[in-house]
Amino acid sequence: MKKNYLFIIILIIIHIAVLGLINNVKAVMVISAEKGLEMSVISISQKDDFVNIQVEYPQFKGIGEAFNDQISTFMMREIDIFKKNAKGNWEERIATIPPDQTVSENPMVLCDFIANWKPVQLNQRYLSFVINIYSFSGGAHGLNGVNAFNYDMVQKKELSINDFLDHSTQALQKLSQIAAEQVSAQLQSSGIEIDDVITQMIQQGSHPTWDNYQNFNFNYNSLIIYFPQYQVAPGYVGPVTITIFKDTLNENSIMSDYLK
Repeated sequence: MKKNYLFIIILIIIHIAVLGLINNVKAVMVISAEKGLEMSVISISQKDDFVNIQVEYPQFKGIGEAFNDQISTFMMREIDIFKKNAKGNWEERIATIPPDQTVSENPMVLCDFIANWKPVQLNQRYLSFVINIYSFSGGAHGLNGVNAFNYDMVQKKELSINDFLDHSTQALQKLSQIAAEQVSAQLQSSGIEIDDVITQMIQQGSHPTWDNYQNFNFNYNSLIIYFPQYQVAPGYVGPVTITIFKDTLNENSIMSDYLK
């Protein structure tokens, strides 16, 4: 590992520690088997009488520093929001306890924040991966979050769905139609009845707007779309993921230079 890359990792660790977000952090250097991509995995762990935080996310060599900063800043922000929500929910619960009842100092059930990442493709041309987050901050139930990241190693820039579709609104319209069909089929195959409420959710969540499709990954032969929890289905379904293969895209006249 070169000194400048080690220095970046050290700065990340110091930044996290100064914020007081964790009590155990480490960076593990790994080499991708695909074309020798060099990267590290930041691991964050905190477990006490109140919260259980377990996080892993990647950092990459040979890219613009802003993209690495975006990943680490995103994770730190999510952890901070989680801890504030967990504290706020517990304080609200304490406030509702009658004066003649006693309550423990800490919750009986720990508040969880679990984040892990999954690569779709990592090579010297493109980075495409997703970070999945489960959090329970003491409310009625936990939440599942999904956040995708894409980066062009050659152009040194983050990629959006606008880039992937070459800013074509016609391609976006066709993508929306495919997505709505696949979401409906997936929900039905899971035994979920597509009633009027869910039909409306699918229509709104898969509507051809750029924002609805910003959570995506890709490799040489497929486009993966992640719909966050509540976007196209009720909360109990969780996030909905669809995979559209290159052949299907081409059959619908959706061509992308990134599917090579």
